[in-house]
Amino acid sequence: MSCDATSDEHIFDRNLLQLIDLRDSTVEYRCDISPAHPGPDLELRPLKLSDFHRGYLDVLSQLTVVGDVSQEKFESQFRAMKSSPGTYYITVIEDTKKDRIIGTATLLVERKFIHSAALRDVVVLDEYRGRDLGKLLVHAMTELGRKLGCYKMSLDCKEKVKSFYAQFGYVAEGNYFMSLRYNE
Repeated sequence: MSCDATSDEHIFDRNLLQLIDLRDSTVEYRCDISPAHPGPDLELRPLKLSDFHRGYLDVLSQLTVVGDVSQEKFESQFRAMKSSPGTYYITVIEDTKKDRIIGTATLLVERKFIHSAALRDVVVLDEYRGRDLGKLLVHAMTELGRKLGCYKMSLDCKEKVKSFYAQFGYVAEGNYFMSLRYNE
């Protein structure tokens, strides 16, 4: 199934990322970046089916043990997530010059009578760190959750990165849990 006409399909509508406006934010960036312009030769976009070949799983391996995920398993999981519209917002940063995924974050929207969201799998490749790309991913996913009408966003993190998430408004609620309540 690889390399067919659907290999460039996105996991969610890429136009949703155009809704994100970070201009009124109090979060400071060292670099002049935005969702529309994350840096030279970089693109912020939804995960594509073809990103298996661009090293998406290699990026995740800097966060956790990925295991042996075949292309077939990747494609099957991608399609399963895509078949639940409005739930999985896996966003990546691609180095378009190198045709390589260099960062990712996932916004997972829980579909309940009132929906909340979780921020998961935030990681940037080592050699691209220090360029505010992780900050851009977290900020963009946090704002997308707001635009999608979520009332709360939560995440799990280690103690040493709590101050990083606090700049976006996340508040510690225990040792490894933080949340942000919109409209409070």
